[in-house]
Amino acid sequence: MMINKAQGQSVRNVGLDLHAPCFSHGQLYVALSRVTSPEKVKVIFPPGQHDSLTPNVVYHDVLID
Repeated sequence: MMINKAQGQSVRNVGLDLHAPCFSHGQLYVALSRVTSPEKVKVIFPPGQHDSLTPNVVYHDVLID
């Protein structure tokens, strides 16, 4: 299920592929908040990344009037 389809739903297990960063903090929040238990979350990070951080992608050109 894509992140935008998960809003308003609860799921038993969540798997996140973060080889490409989420578009926004809100998408990551929605993906993580849909699962019923933290133990049911599995995340795949890019090879060689040994921490649990992902960049918060912001397109500043979109925000400027």
